[in-house]
This record gives sequence, structure tokens and C-alpha cells, in this order.
Amino acid sequence: MVAAASKRGRRPEPVRDASARPPVTTARPELTPDGTGERFRHLVNDLLTIAVRMDAVRGRFAELVGVTPPQYTILVTVAQLAGTPGVATVRAVAEHMHVSGAFVTAETGKLAKKGLLAKRPNPSDGRSVLVTLTQKGRKALDAALPHIRAVNDVFFGKLGAEEFDRLAAAAARIVDASPAAVLLAHSLSAGARKS
Repeated sequence: MVAAASKRGRRPEPVRDASARPPVTTARPELTPDGTGERFRHLVNDLLTIAVRMDAVRGRFAELVGVTPPQYTILVTVAQLAGTPGVATVRAVAEHMHVSGAFVTAETGKLAKKGLLAKRPNPSDGRSVLVTLTQKGRKALDAALPHIRAVNDVFFGKLGAEEFDRLAAAAARIVDASPAAVLLAHSLSAGARKS
């Protein structure tokens, strides 16, 4: 009776095929120098982990300022893009964030209602809108800045100057290629659903 119970409680052994290898998920030989794709899979996993953790950190920064994570990113982007202190166009903010202008228009409207941003027509171009950090918006970001610096220093603390430069350049190239990859993924998945 005991033997029968222990047999039922056992998990099935996985099938082990010595010739089976994990699938190689890229056809580019530059990304699979050893032919296995293992480094590529590790890189993708690491990038996904970084994205999740950066999003969690951004959520905490947003809480410090009292806004949503996308609104926090808009505030920081306005502060960074300013040709004049604290001024940027809605379009420039959208392009910097890689989101639609309609999304930034809606979120900047909410931030203006909270008194963190001011919006006004661009005097040099009647079609665009300028967004400016208000004094309240600047104070909210400044108050959070010591926390933001401390976290960023830890998050990127293992990078030296050369590694940082290489990572920044590589990340920019991946961001440039990513819209085409997203479109291709949509197209392929739509085609797969039809068949």
C-alpha cells in the first residue's frame, strides 16, 4: 500500500533527449557566435528583467511626485528637453517617449489640472503646444531628486564610463530597430491567426 501511494505521488520524469537543444531564436550569426543562441536568450531575459525592474523603480519615483508612472516620465522629459528652462512641445515629448502625441496631450492635460505643468500655444508655430513645468512641478521633481539619484546610482553602479557609453549606444540602436520588429510581430501573429 505504501509503495503504491509513493508511485502515485511521484512526478513524471522529464524526457531527456541528448540531441535536443533549446531552440535558436535568432537567425543572425552575429548574435549566436557559438551556434546555440544561449547568450542571445540570456541577453533577452536580462533586458526583460531590466525593463520590469526599471518600470518598478519608475513607479516608486512617480509615487514620490504624486503622479502615475507615465506622467512622471512626461514631467522628467519636459525638464530634460527644455531648450528654454522647463519648456518643450507636446510633439517633442511624444517623440522622446516613443508614444503618440494624443497620449501626451491627454496626460499633459491631467498634469496641468494638477498644477504641475502649464500648457500654451507655441507662438512660433500656431499648431503646436508648449508645455512648461510649473513652480509646483519643479518643486515636486526637486524634492524627489535625492531618491532618484540614489536609486539610479545603485541601478547603474556596476557600469564604468566605457561600459556606460557602449550600453547607451547599443540601447539607442535597439530602440531604433524596435518599431519595425513590433510591426513584424503584429503582422506575423495576425497571419498565424488567420491560418
